[in-house]
Order: sequence, then structure tokens, then C-alpha cells
Amino acid sequence: MPNARRVIFSSYVVPTKSLEMEETSVRHTEFLGSTSNDTLSKTLGGKGIASINATQWGDGWVSFAHQGGYWEDQGDIWNLVGETWGGELEITTTLANHQLVDNSISDDLAFLYIKNTGDTNNCKVSLTGSSGDAFIIIPPGGSVNLRGDGTNLDCNDVFVQSNTSTTTIEFIIAKE
Repeated sequence: MPNARRVIFSSYVVPTKSLEMEETSVRHTEFLGSTSNDTLSKTLGGKGIASINATQWGDGWVSFAHQGGYWEDQGDIWNLVGETWGGELEITTTLANHQLVDNSISDDLAFLYIKNTGDTNNCKVSLTGSSGDAFIIIPPGGSVNLRGDGTNLDCNDVFVQSNTSTTTIEFIIAKE
């Protein structure tokens, strides 16, 4: 049995173009590359593997257990306690209130995935702590993933906030 876990991830984009037909109310979508005049004829994206530590600091490294529900505490009726197995974390506009990992976990970040599951507000991600002034903006329904470099980004440097009011996120934040 291996002594570490792996996170396998991928993303890709299929380029398309939308054409208006002779009848102005009819639109037609086709893949780029389907005619000889298109220069882009393939999908864009990639896939990768991030090796992470087999022992994380607790079940809170993934959002589906972040709200206080631990798999081993669910017993035989884990499927009846959905309120503790919710999968989303609600965040507000106060950056200092939403550190994804406790300050004591200063291990190097191996992998980070955040999806904004909210409907209307952006999620702002700081990789430089609660006083961060440079943000990764994740729109509603959008997501971001990144691998740490093993030296410059610690797990406890990651903070999130909503740009206005509240939003919800799902996340994975794993140490090396």
C-alpha cells in the first residue's frame, strides 16, 4: 500500500463558435476546426497529479467534512445526518474570518481546489494571508485549482471571502 495519496485533476475547453443562419432567429453552434478556415482544431487544457501526504491534519482538509461531521463519527446512519455532511462552507466579506486551515498548520501546500457554488457573488482567494491585497477571483459556478511549489506557499496562507454579502464554496486543501 502506498504511503501517500494522490489528487488527480484535469480541465479542458472545447472551442466553439456560434453562427447566425440566414433566418435571423436561428443560431448554429459548431466546433472550431470543423472547417478548413479554422486555425484551432483541438481542445485546450491538461491533466495532472499532485502527490499529497497520506496523513492530513484532520477531516477538515475537504469541505464535505468541514462542518464538524467526521466519517468515523457517523456510525451506521451516516446518510441520515446530511446537515453535518453538507459539503459547502458559507463565507462573508471579512477575509480574516475565513482561513481554510488553522494557523498551526504551516506545512507546505501540495494542492488547492476551490469551487464557488454560490449563485451571484464572486469568491476572492488570498494566498498571502489575511492582509492579502492580490486576489484570485472565482465567479459563481467557477473553480480554480493549483499545486504548491513546496517552499513558498503554506496551507495557512490561504484565506477566502465573498466580494459582497455571502457565497458558498467547496474546497480541497492538502499538505505535502
